[in-house]
Amino acid sequence: MSSEDTSGTSRLNKAGKYALGALAAGAVAYGVHEFVDGGSSSDEEIRKQNRMREERERLRRESEARRRREEEEIKRREEHENWRRNEEEKRRQEVYFQTPATSMYNGGGGGGGGNFKPTYTPYGSVYAGSVTGRQRSESVSSRNSDGYRPPAPFGRMPYTYDQNDVRPADPSRSSENSPTPEVYPELRQKPSDTTIKIGTILALKHVATGRHLRSDRSHSTQSGSNQQLAFASKFTTGESDWWQVLPANHDVPIPGSIVAYGTQIRLRHVDTGRHLHSHYGFVDPLTGNNEVTCFGDQTMSDENDHWVIERFGDGGQGATAKSTDTIVLRHYVSGMVLHSQDALLRDDQQPVSCFGPGGDENDKWRIVLDS
Repeated sequence: MSSEDTSGTSRLNKAGKYALGALAAGAVAYGVHEFVDGGSSSDEEIRKQNRMREERERLRRESEARRRREEEEIKRREEHENWRRNEEEKRRQEVYFQTPATSMYNGGGGGGGGNFKPTYTPYGSVYAGSVTGRQRSESVSSRNSDGYRPPAPFGRMPYTYDQNDVRPADPSRSSENSPTPEVYPELRQKPSDTTIKIGTILALKHVATGRHLRSDRSHSTQSGSNQQLAFASKFTTGESDWWQVLPANHDVPIPGSIVAYGTQIRLRHVDTGRHLHSHYGFVDPLTGNNEVTCFGDQTMSDENDHWVIERFGDGGQGATAKSTDTIVLRHYVSGMVLHSQDALLRDDQQPVSCFGPGGDENDKWRIVLDS
């Protein structure tokens, strides 16, 4: 073999080695690349799993915090209910041993919460309390020629039944910061169930004229207050005639609690959600008496929405309120009562106002239950 052939073979061998080396380097580089890419995917998966674990932990913590809050709220409500029942029982005992001159309104902080008959049974299963002989004699002894006149509200001057004796509503007894639930279950009772309860749906029939207390969104007062008008109208009940019995602001009775005469209540118009209301400064244009309107809503109510339910003639204090009785509704702030008379404002609207101490025939109302 010549020297030239040997040199050529040597060069081919070197070229082959270089080619093999390049291939090996490429394979190594490819493997490194695949390894790096695989590592990136693995890191992303780990991060994703970590995020999922963190989210699950966050949800668990939130659920635990919510559960603790709910347990604390249930405990707070139970403690408040136990406290309310104890206070209610103490006030009832105080009312029993007080004289007729002070028993009706004392003992409620503002005269409200102490007058509910205590009930210790679940909603929908309440028991009527009996009226003692002493309570009957106290009710009868409170009569006079003008009908029953209650004593002064707790901590306030005696009633004068004068619309010029302006008495402001107590701002602390509004719905602001009130623990009273905004909504109570509606109790639509048969006429045979004559006991009035918190939640009862009823209509009010004016005894002297036979018309029912009514309100609607299409009629407003003409006095300047521009509130929704309350008036007496049809001789049969319609959808605009129904009202729900609610507790006074800051009272928290159990739904379905029996209402006793002497209790402060509110009446919420079922169709519009506003409360039966009266105030000073605006008068009914036909009678000149303090006007009666519908005011507020589920979230807004003040002390001018508070009415005391009484049995006509003797007040009936402490007795269970019944649909079979003739009643008066006394505006708590002014002391005057819900009043109507045989006259017409317009469009078959009989005026309803707040007037007098409650001994007039035109102050009488009967409760009609939703059959």
